[in-house]
Amino acid sequence: MKKKRIIKRPTTRVHSFRCTEEVWLQLKALAKECGISLNRYLTETGLKHHPRQRLTKEEVDALNSLVYARTDLISISNVLAKKTEEEKLKLFRTEKFMSWWIKASAELIRHWYSIEENISSPVLTKERSEP
Repeated sequence: MKKKRIIKRPTTRVHSFRCTEEVWLQLKALAKECGISLNRYLTETGLKHHPRQRLTKEEVDALNSLVYARTDLISISNVLAKKTEEEKLKLFRTEKFMSWWIKASAELIRHWYSIEENISSPVLTKERSEP
């Protein structure tokens, strides 16, 4: 019969602190925003690391739309890469193509700014310690 391999975890200590009910609820809410336990949140903030908040649905949607915009840019790049220099010159000399290119680029830029606006929620970042 094989012996069971026992993995010893480091010992932990229990600490308590006093706070008002209001502070307690704020701490719990902050931990929930970050998607971690209150214990983990207090440990990380005590070590001067401020966990990031989870993204909201709007922010997730905005990031997903960045993926689509990136895909469009890659597609355009791939199409142009396959063209010869002569074909590229012909395409870019065409007024119709140039107007389409400018409109598509402007739309991507507008889309980028809308994404930027959606990801403007305050996110806590790490504090830099003075050397």
